[in-house]
Amino acid sequence: MSLNQSMNISLGSMKNNQYALTVVAQNIANLNVEGYHRQRVEFTTNRYTTDCENVIQTIKGMNGASVSKLSDFIDKGVFDDLINSNSDANYYNSLADALGGLEDIANDLGDDGLNKLLGDFFSASSKLEQFPSDLSIRQQYVMAAQNVCEKFNDISKKYDNIEQEKFDNIAYDVDTINGLISDLAKINQEHVKNGQTAETQNQINNILQELSNYMDVSYDQNSNGTYNLYISGIEVVSGSKQLYTLQYEKTTDQNSPLKFSLKSVDNENYIIEKGVNDSFKSGSLRATLDFLNGTNESFANLNNYKIAINSAAKAFATELNKIQTYDGQDGFAASMSTDANGNFILEKSTVNMLVSSDGGEVNAGNIKVNSEIINNAYLVAASRIKYNPDGSTPNNWEKAIGNSDNAVEITNLQNKKICSMGGRQNNATLSQFLINNAAKTGLDVKNIEKKASTYQDIADSAGTNFSNIVGVNVDEELSDMIKFQRAYEASAKLFSTINGLMETIISMV
Repeated sequence: MSLNQSMNISLGSMKNNQYALTVVAQNIANLNVEGYHRQRVEFTTNRYTTDCENVIQTIKGMNGASVSKLSDFIDKGVFDDLINSNSDANYYNSLADALGGLEDIANDLGDDGLNKLLGDFFSASSKLEQFPSDLSIRQQYVMAAQNVCEKFNDISKKYDNIEQEKFDNIAYDVDTINGLISDLAKINQEHVKNGQTAETQNQINNILQELSNYMDVSYDQNSNGTYNLYISGIEVVSGSKQLYTLQYEKTTDQNSPLKFSLKSVDNENYIIEKGVNDSFKSGSLRATLDFLNGTNESFANLNNYKIAINSAAKAFATELNKIQTYDGQDGFAASMSTDANGNFILEKSTVNMLVSSDGGEVNAGNIKVNSEIINNAYLVAASRIKYNPDGSTPNNWEKAIGNSDNAVEITNLQNKKICSMGGRQNNATLSQFLINNAAKTGLDVKNIEKKASTYQDIADSAGTNFSNIVGVNVDEELSDMIKFQRAYEASAKLFSTINGLMETIISMV
């Protein structure tokens, strides 16, 4: 190694360490700046020739070191803990928010809502027992039935509104994710064009962190500093190129209302669907999928709640119609009418009390009182005519307008077990079913809120740990300052020594 070569190396070393000292000063200056990441200087060896088997030739090919890049001080393992814990926390926070909306509906099921209106309905049927031919009592009974139906309709609509809100959230989340995917590819392009810088690295970190709000993030880094991003094990960003966009569609399948897929950027007809839904394990996307109709046993999903209220409405309509149009071996239900002389008489009841507004199967959304009965309350079957022991119809039964045996059956319906809970058939009254579902909603909310709090604490702890590592530590900066200062002084000493040798040599010539 020549003296000139040694002199150049020592001079380069002085410049490198001077630059490193400047970075240390920059770190200390930003000690209290929120979000600032400690910068570090990375060096690389300057070699203009390849290594040789001849040691002397190898040494001759060496040209010292230079600054390769300035980067954020990031520990990958700690950073991964940060984004993974953030994704988990957002999963439970999103669930807690969604279930909180259901808790408001739970009040409509309990004693201040539907259950109260059912109580009013059965009170009206009790009055019907006492005054079966009184028109005003019949109208009160019909109105009480209407109130129950309208509350069923209202609850069903609220569930539908929450479902639509979640679909709107998905649209926003997917748009945001696609925007972040595109941004990552663009920043990767800057990496390739201008080299990796602290600024672009920080932008990439922010993108990955924001993505973790919506989904679990799978990525790796290339040797040139660019990042690859994966969804369902499929590379959606490969270095500086975006390969796929995320898309979704609503389906008519109640058991799978959302279907995610990946669409190729280069070929819009190439779409990957298999496994994409299942690839989301955490974040707000998974929370929405589980809330709508997931398999997480920690709570009842929205689809289960909708099934429950629909089954309650159907059971109520089915049982009440059975009584309204009863025609059995022991007798039949009867409503009121008038004969040719305008006198009140009984007639066999054939008109259902409750029907659907759309002609389909009765559920919470379409249940209504039959318009024929609304227009003519005398069609309410308050009477039940029992056959004689020999099976014949009693004489003059048409005139038994004071008979209220069918109204008694209606009142008894409130104590009949017509609903199913816990996987068992018809083991609860309608009132018990509603109160149980209201209570379950409250328990689900508290359970998820507790988990959300726990996972948020974990995420906060990971964030603090990350900040402590990437943030400015005065002790470490002072240590680096001494290290770089000593290296600078050693390089300066070497430069001074070589300079002295060269002066001595020159003076001898």
